[in-house]
Amino acid sequence: MKNALLALLVILVLSPLFSNTMAGKIYLEQINEVKFTNEPYDIVLFDNAYVITQGSVYAVSIKDPYNITATELSEISGAKSIAFIGHFCYALYSNNSIGVFDFSKSPIAKRTSISINGSVKKIVIDKGYLYALNEDAGLQVYDVNVADFPVYKNTQIVPFNSNGLFVSNNKAYISSSSGNLSIIDVADKSTLQIVGSYSSGSSFYEPYVDGITAYIPQGSTGVQVLDISKLPNPKWEFNIFGRKNSHQVVASNFYVWVADDKSIEGFYNDSPGSYYFAGNYKFKDKLNRIAVVDGKFIYAATDENKLKILRIDYKY
Repeated sequence: MKNALLALLVILVLSPLFSNTMAGKIYLEQINEVKFTNEPYDIVLFDNAYVITQGSVYAVSIKDPYNITATELSEISGAKSIAFIGHFCYALYSNNSIGVFDFSKSPIAKRTSISINGSVKKIVIDKGYLYALNEDAGLQVYDVNVADFPVYKNTQIVPFNSNGLFVSNNKAYISSSSGNLSIIDVADKSTLQIVGSYSSGSSFYEPYVDGITAYIPQGSTGVQVLDISKLPNPKWEFNIFGRKNSHQVVASNFYVWVADDKSIEGFYNDSPGSYYFAGNYKFKDKLNRIAVVDGKFIYAATDENKLKILRIDYKY
């Protein structure tokens, strides 16, 4: 009788701890893959998953990841960054020109182009405006509300070595390889005022913003989690540690997904400042980029010229 009571007491004491360690567990299973001629290094989600490789762009279907189709878009081949507004695609090329293409036409038709001085690394479109991250000139903004008639608006200088751009809720978040985060208010295009900044350590990769939380991948030291509700000084809250070299993060529902060199780690975020390791998936090859589709699937670009599709199995 005493042993039974003792066992019950142990269960009652450990049950909260056990429930925390099991909270939001997930399992990742590869269900499909696409083989390309060249290495894929970026994925842009729109009506499809647009996979950018060295020299080509492919439209990979997302409606049924078990039966996917992949179509090479030769009209925009060579693009190194793309962004969409309506049925128009803006494609950035290595010569720093941005082509504007009408995807409603068959074949895809080029409508116009933008020539930009300097070295542009990435473009993003949000709420009718195109944001170009220019290593030499900073953040440049174009009005693309009339998609095939872009109009230059303004430029804001940011610290050099910029390597990441995320736009959300009228703010642009720009990271640099020198460990700096600049936050720009883009609501007023005439000023593009810098309203916040954060510096800590080195080697910031592309930020990801979800509500009042910013996630900053930082290589071997994992991902810094910042409270950005009170600018100009974001507040450090937590560090999420990946396996080796965290270079990308995506927040989806109650999960934060961290891409390392050869693995994806999932963390369950059930409350502010609370991140429980939920599960991971290891690759034999190098992982370049991930995209989370509808909180159900992860598309992963790897350096063996493949796009691998993983199914997320939630085990609450």
